[in-house]
Amino acid sequence: MKHLLATLLMLTALAVRAEDAPALTPVADPRPILAELQQKMSSLTSVYLEFTQERQLKLFTEPLKSEGVMMIDQPGMIRWETTAPFQSILLGNQKSVAQFEFTDGKWKKLKLGFPQMLKRVMDQMTLMHQGKLDALTSDFTLSVSTGAVTVVTMMPKDENVRSMLAALEIHLQPDLSATREVIMREPGGDLTRIIFNREKRSVKFPEKTFDQTKPLDIGAIKKVVGDGQ
Repeated sequence: MKHLLATLLMLTALAVRAEDAPALTPVADPRPILAELQQKMSSLTSVYLEFTQERQLKLFTEPLKSEGVMMIDQPGMIRWETTAPFQSILLGNQKSVAQFEFTDGKWKKLKLGFPQMLKRVMDQMTLMHQGKLDALTSDFTLSVSTGAVTVVTMMPKDENVRSMLAALEIHLQPDLSATREVIMREPGGDLTRIIFNREKRSVKFPEKTFDQTKPLDIGAIKKVVGDGQ
């Protein structure tokens, strides 16, 4: 279970090296900024994000790199897909989750050992992106810092989660108009960094994008998104 949760947290987690971190000033009362963020994000019906990820481990001199796409649509549908160097799809909605891996030239649906835990993490990912941070306060303590970026820091309240995740940090544009990164800080010092390279909002996704039986191929989705449809 510990391995599963650590893997799931990597989906939304990123961390930066201390020397690369911008100078930030803690906000004494974060409520106005959190309210503004929630207002800006609440009108967002869908989003398409392409990302690159670097996983920095103490045991390795070079980071482990991967690429992928995240898609969120109302009501509560999410697709997190890794496209390189391997292929996998994680899908979630308000009722269930599903995971696929591409092996031997075809997609294989995996049997999930902890679907409720997986669904909870997927729900949190959706809530974070929609700016519904007030719904996360039962699981996290929230704080805000400002500077070259605005950073919302989420510290887990659960002791078991804190043993694997010290904090999640959401790095946003100063005007809260877009997410640059989402950061994870692990107690042991390992770091993961995901940078969002391309973002399109109010996307009309093609049918079967979030299908948990036979999801649409990412190439077909990118064609629609690229055409601006």
